[in-house]
Amino acid sequence: MNILNGPKRIILKIFSLILIIFSIVRIQYACAETIELTVLYPEASGGYAKVFKNILEGVNEFDNINVTSHRISNKTQAADVNNMLNSTHCQTIIALGQRSYKIAKQLNNNLPLTIGAIVATPNGHAGISMDGNPELFIEYLNNLAPDVKRVHVVYSEKNTGWLVEMAESAASKRNIELLSYKVENLKQGIQKYTEILNKVKSKKDAIWIPLDRVVPDKAILPKILKTAWDKNIVVFSNNPLHAKKGTLFALFPDHKLVGRKLASIAVEQVNAKGQHKLLPTSNLKLAVNIRTASHLGLSFSKSEQRKFDIVFPAR
Repeated sequence: MNILNGPKRIILKIFSLILIIFSIVRIQYACAETIELTVLYPEASGGYAKVFKNILEGVNEFDNINVTSHRISNKTQAADVNNMLNSTHCQTIIALGQRSYKIAKQLNNNLPLTIGAIVATPNGHAGISMDGNPELFIEYLNNLAPDVKRVHVVYSEKNTGWLVEMAESAASKRNIELLSYKVENLKQGIQKYTEILNKVKSKKDAIWIPLDRVVPDKAILPKILKTAWDKNIVVFSNNPLHAKKGTLFALFPDHKLVGRKLASIAVEQVNAKGQHKLLPTSNLKLAVNIRTASHLGLSFSKSEQRKFDIVFPAR
């Protein structure tokens, strides 16, 4: 009898211990501090308004935060925002867009600041740039067009230099050569693209169009797409409209997921967990032009296409 009771007692003790641990975890979770978070976002219309709306939805989905959102207009002053923050007992701020970021830098408090919804370079603040993570661009390129061995990119050091460094490392790991061309203005950008289009030869070459002010979108995009079609060159970018017009693919932000990530960074700053800096976004969606793919000799199964967020031409 004692032999049987021994194991039973051990099992009961273990079960009781599990219940105690579970109860403690539940109590800690229930008592977790609610962070007071304020989101500053700019007055906007059309597509931009939808971007900010989706980011705000993502922020609000994050657990254990109380979100106050404040719209910034052209007339908003830093003093107005300071008064609002004092009334909400704010512990951390997320500034979306350049206008909000400009106001946030003028505030006379020491609250942690997280920035988002801007195309930016590392600037001493934590946050997420609208630029896509170059490592993911190279990864998708390798998956969608494995024959590509050279990638050409025109960029300015001020805007995209930090991303080109990341891309060089990612390309090297996949035995892809990244040929980067640094320019300083729009005129030089057009000249460099003209040189590249004259020398690219086959589908072993690809052109990456980054988010950069020296990349002449409207001025040179039609010529890039025509040359790419004629020479079977892969083109990819950060803009889904480019994929609609003929690039093989584009990666662009999933704004709701970006919002959740911004909230996570903001809360971690309050809790002093780790050092945070500005990062390119890794929360990306994929747009693919299957007509361009077919022209390049690339084919994707129905199951593969279902993994694409957008397919052009529209299905």
